[in-house]
Amino acid sequence: MLAAQACEKLRSAILEGRLPPGTPLSRRRLAEEMGMSAVPVGEAIRRLEGEGLVESRPRAGTRVRIATVDEVHGNYVLREALETHSARLFAESATAVDAARLLTAAAKVDASYNSLAMRRGYSPERRARTERTHIAFHMRIAKAAGVPVLTNAIERSRVLLFNWVFSASSEFEPMPERWHRDLAEILVSGHPDEAARAMRAHVQYRQEEVIARFRALAVESSGPGRMTRGPQRNSR
Repeated sequence: MLAAQACEKLRSAILEGRLPPGTPLSRRRLAEEMGMSAVPVGEAIRRLEGEGLVESRPRAGTRVRIATVDEVHGNYVLREALETHSARLFAESATAVDAARLLTAAAKVDASYNSLAMRRGYSPERRARTERTHIAFHMRIAKAAGVPVLTNAIERSRVLLFNWVFSASSEFEPMPERWHRDLAEILVSGHPDEAARAMRAHVQYRQEEVIARFRALAVESSGPGRMTRGPQRNSR
């Protein structure tokens, strides 16, 4: 029970940008802050290591994980292959109900991103809600394709997670206003080739920016005892 509570608190802090990539994690300090012993905190850290959010390095301790450039790029390649095929299958086999739900989900994602861009100040809670909505949109496409193995493979791919961590640890840049609605409208049109092309462009959006961010994080945290800075936000 305590390990699960510690795991959820740490996961939320990472995904909301309060613990950016590269932040050192002290089991003793975290245990004091959470009012529990170091044992459940250690178990929580082990669980988050399995999720790819935390890493322990010899002679360097434990920190919020910084994905390598090769890993981020490789996962983008994997995600492009998986989600492009998912989009093709959706265009071929989605029902009218699937199409209507996807269009509704797309509008919800865009509205959430647009709201973030319009609000003054940064809210980690709103950011986390938006990213969860974003992931749910992509998983809806995969599930409607009706191939559970494909859905599971997309869930295991960490690129959506990398995008989430990237967004939480850097300046927020607004998405195109209809970015997900435009994609959804192409997917529900019933043209598999067009759906695949649209999804490929969607997946590749900001890929180089995300890779550059993780490369910079690795450099910033490479020195002994160095920590990455927390997310810097412009007032809006």
